Amino acid sequence: MKKYTYCLLLFLFGCGGNGGGGGGRIDDDVIILPTYGYQISASPAGGLLMVTVPGEGGMRTISIDLGNTLNGEVNVSVDFNNIATVTDYSLQSLSTLTVNSDIGIQFLGTFSVEVIEDMLFEVGDPPTTGMIEVVMGNETVTLEVFVGGVELRLAGGLPIALTWDELELLLDDNAAFSWQRRAALAAEVLEFVFVQALTVTEVLNLVTDELASINPLVGTCDAFTGAPPAGVLAQGEERFTWMGSGNFPMGGDDFQWLFTDCWVDDANDTEDQLINGSIDLNNYIEIIDGQFNLVGTGFDEVIFNNITIARTDENPPGTFTIDPANTITVSGGFDLAFIGFTN
Repeated sequence: MKKYTYCLLLFLFGCGGNGGGGGGRIDDDVIILPTYGYQISASPAGGLLMVTVPGEGGMRTISIDLGNTLNGEVNVSVDFNNIATVTDYSLQSLSTLTVNSDIGIQFLGTFSVEVIEDMLFEVGDPPTTGMIEVVMGNETVTLEVFVGGVELRLAGGLPIALTWDELELLLDDNAAFSWQRRAALAAEVLEFVFVQALTVTEVLNLVTDELASINPLVGTCDAFTGAPPAGVLAQGEERFTWMGSGNFPMGGDDFQWLFTDCWVDDANDTEDQLINGSIDLNNYIEIIDGQFNLVGTGFDEVIFNNITIARTDENPPGTFTIDPANTITVSGGFDLAFIGFTN
């Protein structure tokens, strides 16, 4: 899962440059605060967040129940155009979620993940500190984070030290113990959720007065440097549409982000990503206080409409194909809210 989620994050972050600010109908008078508390919770309208990945014996579908919410803080930087970017964030203790990995082919069962000690992250990197517990029935696995890796313990037993790469490899290692693989899946799921949430955070930069005169905002994706896969456009696009009306976007409005054959080219790799599908961003939140501070933002519903992320291979040079064994689908959704901290 990791290679896709990071690439989707990097691609979508790259699209967020059409003006505005980190959450609102931003003009020069609105102040984006340096720190916000956040909550990622289940979306009744969108259903459970789900990802489908090809696996041995069929499609592996994993659901993520955010009913008990993930909570923490994000720190942001703001440039001279009032565009906000998350720099680092935390995941606070008592945050929980539930994973069911057996919706498609049977995999690792249903288990819960609870944050025991706060986790700290730099955007794009693994956490540097923190602890989670992965619980399935009477089995409790502790994953404790250190700089550069983790230690796993089953029921308080002797620790097993692993790098992040070694932890990731456990997920598809049939010779590894199931409890170790569940810990690896728990880490992958947390990463997956945060990639999606950070992507939505960045799209708040597109909610600007510009949408009143230019709607939708359309951007071109990378162009294939040779023959594209069969049935795929030589150069796709991404399209951000304001679904409301009036003089400018405002709280309560809906938006849609649509991707059509949107190719992400990594010049240093022959394996790249092709994105199709749409994300509904409903019931936009905008709260500005009397001092023009943006004290609340987000979306009450973020719904992934079967977004597909396919791997493309270039072989021979100049000829591109899609690898069906490396195509994932994201559906369902979550709610995302930010509350600013003022003095």
